[in-house]
Amino acid sequence: MSLEEVKALREKGNYDDARNLALQLLEKDDQNAELLLETAYIHDQNDMEPQAIGFYKQALELGLEGEMRRDALLCLGSSYRAVGLYEQARETLEIGMSEYPDYNAFYIFFAMTLYNLGDTDLAMEFVLKKLLETTDDESIKQFSRALDFYASRLDEVFN
Repeated sequence: MSLEEVKALREKGNYDDARNLALQLLEKDDQNAELLLETAYIHDQNDMEPQAIGFYKQALELGLEGEMRRDALLCLGSSYRAVGLYEQARETLEIGMSEYPDYNAFYIFFAMTLYNLGDTDLAMEFVLKKLLETTDDESIKQFSRALDFYASRLDEVFN
């Protein structure tokens, strides 16, 4: 029984087996941040977001670094949003954006959270700005100046 076996089972879509094995391993080693993160992923991918949240939080508290920390923050923020904990989602995703400013997924999940919080103008602005920064689509790039101008002025009427 090992973390690698848990990962392999999850990657094959064997979530029940992966979950059972991960929980058995956690009984012996509940301070393993990587195992906690993997257990969170399993719960998340098995539509068990409330349980995943606890595992993400524990993993982060134990001091994940690099890509594992980045992914845990993103998934925790996404899980908070999915269960309707929008303020916690916002706070978590803001941390992720500040620590990993070049990881665009944070901004899209943040925009979805803003939408849920009723801040639709800012949500659209984030989506449009990220679209303009990341697209290779020439039909969009052709109008980038106008889209950038209107991104923060969606409710204005120009006469």
